[in-house]
Amino acid sequence: MRPYHLAPIVLAAAAMPSQAANWYEEMQLGPAWANSFAGTFDGQEQVAAVKGVLVDLGDGNRALFDTETLRVVTVYKGGVHWGGTPWTGAHGQLVKTANEKDFLFNTVPGPGWANETGSFEDKRTSMSFTLYTAKRDASQVTAACGNIPHAQYKGFYRHGSRIVFEYTVNGTHVLEHLQSGPDGFVRHFEVAAHDKPLSLIAADDSGAFTAEKGGAKSASGLSVATGGTGAVLAPAADKASRLVATLAPSDKATTFTISYARGGAAKSVAPFNVTGATKGGEGLWKDVITTKGQVSTDKKSPWVTDTLTLPEDNPWKANIRFGGFDFIDEDSAALSTWNGDVWVVKGLKGDWSKLAWKRYAAGLFEPLGVKVVDGAIFVHGRDQITKLSDLNKDGEADRFECFFNGVAVSPNFHEFAFDLQTDSNGDFYFSKAAPVRPGGRGFDTIFPHHGTVMRLSKDASSFEVVATGLRAPGGVGVGPNGEITTGENEGSWQPCCKINYMKKDQRPLFFGTEPSRQGLKDAKYTEPLCYLPMDVDNSGGSQVWVPKGVKFGLKEGEMIHLSYGQSTLYRVLFSDVGDTLQGGVVKIPAKLGSSAMRARFHKDGSLYVAGFRGWQTNAAAECAVQRVRYTGATVTIPDKLEITEKGVRIHFETELDEELATDPESYSAQRWDYVRGPQYGSGEFSVDNVDKPAREVALQKESKEHHKRDTVKVTAARLLKDGKTVEIDLEGHKPSMSLKVAWDLEDADGEVLQGDIHCTVRAMGK
Repeated sequence: MRPYHLAPIVLAAAAMPSQAANWYEEMQLGPAWANSFAGTFDGQEQVAAVKGVLVDLGDGNRALFDTETLRVVTVYKGGVHWGGTPWTGAHGQLVKTANEKDFLFNTVPGPGWANETGSFEDKRTSMSFTLYTAKRDASQVTAACGNIPHAQYKGFYRHGSRIVFEYTVNGTHVLEHLQSGPDGFVRHFEVAAHDKPLSLIAADDSGAFTAEKGGAKSASGLSVATGGTGAVLAPAADKASRLVATLAPSDKATTFTISYARGGAAKSVAPFNVTGATKGGEGLWKDVITTKGQVSTDKKSPWVTDTLTLPEDNPWKANIRFGGFDFIDEDSAALSTWNGDVWVVKGLKGDWSKLAWKRYAAGLFEPLGVKVVDGAIFVHGRDQITKLSDLNKDGEADRFECFFNGVAVSPNFHEFAFDLQTDSNGDFYFSKAAPVRPGGRGFDTIFPHHGTVMRLSKDASSFEVVATGLRAPGGVGVGPNGEITTGENEGSWQPCCKINYMKKDQRPLFFGTEPSRQGLKDAKYTEPLCYLPMDVDNSGGSQVWVPKGVKFGLKEGEMIHLSYGQSTLYRVLFSDVGDTLQGGVVKIPAKLGSSAMRARFHKDGSLYVAGFRGWQTNAAAECAVQRVRYTGATVTIPDKLEITEKGVRIHFETELDEELATDPESYSAQRWDYVRGPQYGSGEFSVDNVDKPAREVALQKESKEHHKRDTVKVTAARLLKDGKTVEIDLEGHKPSMSLKVAWDLEDADGEVLQGDIHCTVRAMGK
């Protein structure tokens, strides 16, 4: 069996053949790879396909299929010029097909199939966006984007190394298989019965086509032939350099081929049994990688961390950076990597002495969200939500079904597709980042759905935006009462990281990034649950709630916030006053091996956490998947925060030493504000001595070097009758975007209790 990787890889011009290969040049990606691709057309670098699938045809041949237009964009011999943030780390530069010289044919942007009137006119909305070349040159490109309205992409089947695309055109079901031919390239079709003619673009070329028996040939040497029955080739009436294949109405399925050759005569090829390749075929990732988990023996700490040893040493040199996961059952889980894999691990119920890892799928488009529903694995990538199915039960996905692809996509590098969650009704929720320019400041053209949280019904029949105004919502949470939450990253229009929160009856809300308001033109800015300074969270992840009946050291229904940037779990403490939402976070003392990006509770009551190192994070390791267990030991962090008229009231779960608890010197406090505006992030501004000129300047230029926190005097500290609650009075207590209260206490047994709470104060209670 040949290895299905992009080989030979064409190196960028600056790379020397003698250099050691980069990991992405060695990783075997599989026979189909979904991504946004650039390419060379008429000597110019252009966007080839925003939602493209690059098919490995064997013998170094590639074909790029555009799932938005259902056309074959280019067929060529060679690999790719590497780019793309998940691969090279580059901001803005796309992966580029190496089709500048040795190409068989290219097609012009637009629909690959005609609509019911026989027109190939591209009626999609044209959008402008920035294209960055390998030399970091930037140019504005205008192109029609989105799915063509008269067709629907359904996904593809994998049969061994064969890829069969599935879609409908004018309501007619089509299967298409791309294959290297005897002298070039062959497209195999099976088209269902249809009562009206159907037309597709067979080829575009630089020279005019002349019809020949059984085919056609262009003046520049591209020869095209048909096989099977039903397809008639002819030059387009309005464009002699375009060749169109037309199918007459038929009361039964039509099977035919279109074959291509350049510099010679294309040969008619008999149709391949396309339907037969939709039943599941030979596996590609047959090896099972076994590892041994690392289980903590610590029994003193309230929370301990066990580590799943990852399948990093695998025969496909697949990069392991898990950005989404969910449990399949009590013993197994599905995990997606940023570079397009889905792995299944088994052995979670046992003692972790043998964890079995199986590569289940490959070639997905930056999937950062996974949800398992009734045993089916759903994966959220930049191009679509894909439903993966193992048709022949060999442990590998054979069907990559397009469950939903109605989200608008641009080629911007920062357009991350985050998370995948469901609510109690089974509806899906996921988020999409806004298109930040390279370097992080400002935005490229805003497409629909940029910077939003979206809801998709469980059967994909209805879709809506539930929140806008986001910049980089690194994760999504769906609470037990239908509440929706996201993290957020500092940047333009976002003064710092924060936790966004909305109740079920509040949607849609606007969360602050003005360019990504979408349709909420008059909506007011919705303040977050709390603002978080950079040393608490500089890149937010998901949120998760403690399920009913689970003993985790936190109470049922409590919310946990994940910090990707600080590799930390936070207990979220609500301190609402009336209808005013406010609260804060306190660190859960659980040591993580990498970032905290995704978390889910297992049925055994433990919390599994996955994360990787991809952008700004202090993560110690490239990736880690860990189990956080509650040991039953005393919980030493607060479980309740109240904002009072004079300060704060903090409740601990253990009795406190009275002398220290009532000593104001045991506490310290600071407060400060931020300035929300078009600049990248915000400095810290005094609340007690408001500097209006400095705040106005912060709207015009970056203020991150401005640090004016108010040191707040603790005027009194009281221990309430329960022996666990301290009431702290703060001098000049007033609303502030950030309030930090720290303590250095002991419990009644002499154990040291140190920590701090970061919260947002909007209203004071009693």
